[in-house]
Amino acid sequence: MIERIDRKLTEWVGDILGDVKVWLGAPEKKDTDTVGVYLTDILPSSPAHVTRRAPLQVMLCYLLTVWSEEPLEAHKMLSRLLFAAMEHPEFEVDLAEVPAQTWSAFGIKPRPSFKIRLPLRVERTDLTTHRVRGPMEIRRTSISAMEGIVIGPADQPIDNARISLPACKLITTTDSRGRFAFESVPLLSQGMLKLHVEARGREVVREIASTEMIEEKLIIHIDL
Repeated sequence: MIERIDRKLTEWVGDILGDVKVWLGAPEKKDTDTVGVYLTDILPSSPAHVTRRAPLQVMLCYLLTVWSEEPLEAHKMLSRLLFAAMEHPEFEVDLAEVPAQTWSAFGIKPRPSFKIRLPLRVERTDLTTHRVRGPMEIRRTSISAMEGIVIGPADQPIDNARISLPACKLITTTDSRGRFAFESVPLLSQGMLKLHVEARGREVVREIASTEMIEEKLIIHIDL
């Protein structure tokens, strides 16, 4: 689960800086242009929209550093990442000074850096109990992941769109590239799942078959 956020940040750095090496370990001196993305803390957090079965959520805190043989290039890379992070709807930027003892623990000299915090959510299914009013019936239910992308006019990705599967009590949002994912979705033996997409005042409802979930990544078009 955390590795999904690691990949997300790695791809985000690539979107901003292009073909640059990303290092997920503790900060250390590098011989080539490198961006360090180091997970320093896992903090408690609550989802913005509280429901009866709200997603489990924590906040991940990453320290971002930059290495280059040329100081000017390092500063250029760092500033581009900083201002891109400040504009990102999911990131919280922390510019607090990193204590000297922290750099000492890394075994390197203090250097310019900043932290970003972003949420890690895990959806939950509704565990509400109901009174049994008839004979027990056993049904086999398979589980599958669901992945997709939401795009608008000119096939532009739509970020921060609200994606929900009411029948499964699952809710998530799209990232900066319009992507979304549910890690565990029940595959119904009969019928279709209704996927609701809300973005910028518009809503689209699409019926999803089990075969679509298993065989391909969903592409959702929404007119804004």
